[in-house]
Amino acid sequence: MAGRGGLSVIISLAVMLDGCALLAPRLAPTPAQLPPPEPAQFQRLTDALIERARRLDAMQADAVMDYAGGGQHLKVRETVVVKRPASLRVEALTPFGVAAVVAANGTTVAIYEPSNNTFYRGAASADTLDRFARIPLPPAQAVKLLMGLLPQGEADFAAPASVWSENGMLVGSYSMPAGEVDELGFADGQLRMVRARDSSGGGYEVNYSDYRDIGGLEFAHRLEAKFLNTGIRLNVKYNDVIVNPTVSDSQFVLVPQGTVRMIDLDRPAAGGHG
Repeated sequence: MAGRGGLSVIISLAVMLDGCALLAPRLAPTPAQLPPPEPAQFQRLTDALIERARRLDAMQADAVMDYAGGGQHLKVRETVVVKRPASLRVEALTPFGVAAVVAANGTTVAIYEPSNNTFYRGAASADTLDRFARIPLPPAQAVKLLMGLLPQGEADFAAPASVWSENGMLVGSYSMPAGEVDELGFADGQLRMVRARDSSGGGYEVNYSDYRDIGGLEFAHRLEAKFLNTGIRLNVKYNDVIVNPTVSDSQFVLVPQGTVRMIDLDRPAAGGHG
């Protein structure tokens, strides 16, 4: 009798354990068990970004620019107008009016500072935009960064060299002809990150967020950029964004009015009065 009772207990326990096994939730696969991202899936996101760029020609917005680097920290309210491929106009504002106007058209950068009635002009370069607009990129790359576009030409993004998951993003890398490596990161179908690194280890990384629909185009209203090997950081928050406004090329050309102090940035010693 005791033996039969023990056998009944064993059978009952076996049934209970089997039931528990049936009811126990399945463990989620570990990251190592997840299938790797497919390059084709990533390329579809890149192609959608290229198509978006074809519909995006210009942008105008109010902005708050927060800059840190070189021992400086500045926070400036601005109006920004950009037009592809390399036109840019930034007006830095104070409670008393315009502090400075910077206009670039791909070949030339001009700056006017009303407070000292000084007009600067020079070749379009990263150094000039960094000095006066706090964007250490040549105009063509600055326009792409501010508008959330591919850092290079569309033809260079035909197929990713590799694809992986990183911080909740699907990330892919592309090898550029000049040795630069560009990486794109997507989340929820939107561009979230661009990393552009040259052969010397320089370049930049920018993160995009706060996307809003404007006339059928998703546009990031916030970007945070850091420039590699420099320690420079740039945060921009847009308000009142207008996509594809009617913009005249004359907006990106400054002409000195009246008698102003003229400084040639390419020949600083030749400064004089006009």
